[in-house]
Amino acid sequence: MSAVPAVKPASPPPPCCEHDHSDGVRAKVTLHAIRRYGDRILGLEETLEGLDDAEAVDAMVGMRLDVPAIREWLSFYGGVGKRHGAVGVCRDGVGLVLQGGRVVTVISKRGERRHRA
Repeated sequence: MSAVPAVKPASPPPPCCEHDHSDGVRAKVTLHAIRRYGDRILGLEETLEGLDDAEAVDAMVGMRLDVPAIREWLSFYGGVGKRHGAVGVCRDGVGLVLQGGRVVTVISKRGERRHRA
């Protein structure tokens, strides 16, 4: 008799998700992606300047930002892209860059427009 390995259930989709197209697939999220989310989406670039990625994420935690929720959001939408073989995903003006099933960075056209002004 062989044992069936336990399958860890996927995290639920984020509350903002209207349709779950992930089929339970989640992407791994790098510290660099979380840091770039802070820089480019939350506008923390000056605050996190000079810190490496781990220090920047620690600083975000120290600011009482919901880093686990950021990671889950990136993981969910990155997982949709991973499932469909994409190299990038855009959701709500946030661009996720995927590499080998991982979210490796975050880009934002909103952030680019903010810096041009």
